Amino acid sequence: MPKSPYFKQSTTTKIKVNNNDPLKKTIPDYLDYDLRVLFIGINPGITSAARGHHFAGPTNHFWPCLSESGLVDRVLTCKDDVTMTAEFNLGITNLSARTTRRASDLTLAEQRENAPLLTEKISKYRPRVACFVGKGIYEIYLGKTKGIKMGLQPNTIPWSNGKGATKLFVMPSTSGIVSAYQKKDKLEFFQQLCILVNQEN
Repeated sequence: MPKSPYFKQSTTTKIKVNNNDPLKKTIPDYLDYDLRVLFIGINPGITSAARGHHFAGPTNHFWPCLSESGLVDRVLTCKDDVTMTAEFNLGITNLSARTTRRASDLTLAEQRENAPLLTEKISKYRPRVACFVGKGIYEIYLGKTKGIKMGLQPNTIPWSNGKGATKLFVMPSTSGIVSAYQKKDKLEFFQQLCILVNQEN
């Protein structure tokens, strides 16, 4: 019997899922209690997500500056984010966990929503210093843009155990596209951070 033109055979379309899409990946926090410094980035970039490590962009100055800061005793690369907590008592987190091609792809509202969670992390894990790697990150976190300067901030975050507080330090973004500060300028802030940390010990 000929098939009726009014009844089409069902077809199944196979959709390939790209599990390697960096935009669908996240990077874990590297946290522990009583860290010397907790570094805070804005969110994972596409290169960092693809490589699975923080500050992994080829022009990012974070790891070269950290290596020369005095906070560590050897040259580090992005692959050392996994061990830096245990080896150097340093940690990394982000204000926003979502990966984007550009930080500007995050809405201000989305970033502000994450501020309480960041405060909770800092209060719970009690780092001696929380370092915001970018003035813009701190402005978003704080919810204001006027009167904020680089370096040590006047406010602190009390610890949840009631036995101390985390000092806050702001440095320029280490992204290579930030032309206002060259690597040598950024390194000076890392060295200032090292001095501050040593004073805490």
